Amino acid sequence: MMPAPQTLAKMRITTNTSFRPINVLFNPTEYTIAQSNQLAEIGVPGLEAPILQFVRGNSEDLSLELLVDTTDGRGPRDARRPADQLMELARVAPELHAPPVCTFSWGGEILRGVVASASRQFVLFDPDGTPRRIRVTLGVKRYRTLAEQIGDMSRRSPDRTRTVLVREGDTLPGIAARAYGDPTQWRPIAEHNRIADPARLAPGRILTVPPIEPPAARPAGPGGG
Repeated sequence: MMPAPQTLAKMRITTNTSFRPINVLFNPTEYTIAQSNQLAEIGVPGLEAPILQFVRGNSEDLSLELLVDTTDGRGPRDARRPADQLMELARVAPELHAPPVCTFSWGGEILRGVVASASRQFVLFDPDGTPRRIRVTLGVKRYRTLAEQIGDMSRRSPDRTRTVLVREGDTLPGIAARAYGDPTQWRPIAEHNRIADPARLAPGRILTVPPIEPPAARPAGPGGG
């Protein structure tokens, strides 16, 4: 018995506003998700290359091109109308005073984010100049709430020893915040590296960041449960 043919699923875009969900006319042939980090280059005298220091991660970026084509005669003649629906995703939503948070789904959720850029390329016209085919390109940045990001930080393990290179303007609380997610945990770093004056850190010095107990394992302070 021949298996039943699968139904063609369309990419769907939903938002956190009253904006109606969009089922795209034509699925994209491809899409790209990019991730990058911000690194600082720290020059150390005598070394051939600078030391790279991780500063922070950047948000994931989704880029895709969607085709709007009305030449089949089954919808509106003017391709600008359905293309404008996609462009609207980059505009400020009145109820939010900001662009909406969009969820792109196709074979499951692809990415939830905010449309940072949108462009239209008009490629086919009727004799009277009416656009019939438009390529819409969207650039989307992943959106994560503060609570989601703090939750991820609390799940990171601070129980592994690592090293950091002191940069100009670094402080022990700042290093503790990057290493442990808690700026108040600077004393273990100072004690481990025998830093007599925490207010004076020499740029270029390499510090060992010792492991500490995860927050859930530390004894509760006064008034704690």
